[in-house]
Amino acid sequence: MIISGTSLAYQANKNTFVEIPRVGGRHVEGIVGTPRFINPLLAISNADKDLTALVYAGLLSRDAEGTLIPELAESYTVSEDGLLYTFTLRDNVTFHDGTPLTAKDIVFTVEQAGNASVRSPSFADWEGVQIEQIDERTVTFTLPEPYTPFIENLTLGILPSHIWEGLSAEEFPFSQFNITPVGSGPYMIEMIERDKSGIPTIYKLTRFKDFALGSPYIQTIEFVLFNNEEEALTAYKTGAVQAVNSITPMRLEEFLNTDTKNTTAIHRAPLLRVFGIFFNHNRQPIFLRKEVREALDEATPKKAIVGEIFRGYGTPLDGPLLFSYLTSTSSNDTARTEETAPGEETDTEDGDEKSAVNHIERARQILEDAGWQREEGSGIYVLEDDDETTRLSVALSTVNTPELVQTAERVAGSWREVGAEVELKIFEPTDLTQSIIRPRRFDALLFGMVIGHELDLYAFWHSSQRNDPGLNIAQFADIDADALLEKMRNERQTCS
Repeated sequence: MIISGTSLAYQANKNTFVEIPRVGGRHVEGIVGTPRFINPLLAISNADKDLTALVYAGLLSRDAEGTLIPELAESYTVSEDGLLYTFTLRDNVTFHDGTPLTAKDIVFTVEQAGNASVRSPSFADWEGVQIEQIDERTVTFTLPEPYTPFIENLTLGILPSHIWEGLSAEEFPFSQFNITPVGSGPYMIEMIERDKSGIPTIYKLTRFKDFALGSPYIQTIEFVLFNNEEEALTAYKTGAVQAVNSITPMRLEEFLNTDTKNTTAIHRAPLLRVFGIFFNHNRQPIFLRKEVREALDEATPKKAIVGEIFRGYGTPLDGPLLFSYLTSTSSNDTARTEETAPGEETDTEDGDEKSAVNHIERARQILEDAGWQREEGSGIYVLEDDDETTRLSVALSTVNTPELVQTAERVAGSWREVGAEVELKIFEPTDLTQSIIRPRRFDALLFGMVIGHELDLYAFWHSSQRNDPGLNIAQFADIDADALLEKMRNERQTCS
């Protein structure tokens, strides 16, 4: 009766009162994987990035609408020629341990990010940038040439120099502070639960009362770590966690088909992420031949892969540029594209198999026009040239995730149908990064890259980024392309 009376009173006076958020509450979220680098300079996996985003703060950050706003910075200016950025820190900002955050920490973090020995994925963002501490609250960044997207780099989380400055670049990846971080973000690590082997199983975060943008309202956030998506979704079903993040389209669809109560809310966000197959001509010389690249591209069933494996959450691309895609989907509030929505035809569905066959036939024709012939018995294409026989043989590498393994299998099947000999190589994430990508030890690599909001492709395609820690994993080199990428960087406008 008391609850009912309170409800009626509220209804009668709801136009009189204003709802005000209250501090408190607990949010429990499941994530897949165990974080190794809760560190803005080293974060790679989703688990790394989820925790890093809450624990660390940058000079700038993005709000809910995606707009850049000052975070640790109180203000900043950009010179008319676009070469000098001056940032002033907010007064009295601190790290979670109470140590003041000063310009020294900004300089230290950026210098480490630009240190090739640290092997930070953000290394290319700081190439040629000079940083200087003016006083305790002021730093300047001097660019070698105008580059409007540089502002995006200033969302990088700031490390506490008093904790990290005693470590060498070689010691960086092995520091305990990659697992028990101290930052200046909205949440701080309160407790870590571990299993019998000492591996973290739960991260408990509590709100940081002195956060630069004001302390958040949710008191506690717990991240429960799971080995795979099945475990995470099971925990969600049983109520052990309230939410699960970054579920792949395949698992999401399977889960929704069994969600008989229909009580699950799905929040979708489009990602500027491109998956592709990168050819390494330094390791496999056949990729120097244009007809080989064109034939394998022609035979790759992109539309079918997006529709059947990624359940329509994506758009087939014929190159690395996203501009046309963004223009066509700018008014779409979900990541699922109309042309590949589930239930619609793909290259191998509902009588459309002829299209897939035509792709295979065109791929064969491209090879044969260049002099390749199918070997008797095996059916593999070979090329006789100057008493040397070249065999169309490729090793395709990828990471051990369901969608990418299925994609690799689908691609390998199509290439084999054309007449190529294909070996699939599947690696665990850490092995792929350390043993395959960094030393560029692959023939063809099925992998994804995340493009920033400013759509800067320099780090992925400029020839200066061919070697580790650069992100030009295809080792692409072209003078004209370099000039174009440099010109795009120098433009005083963004493409977004």
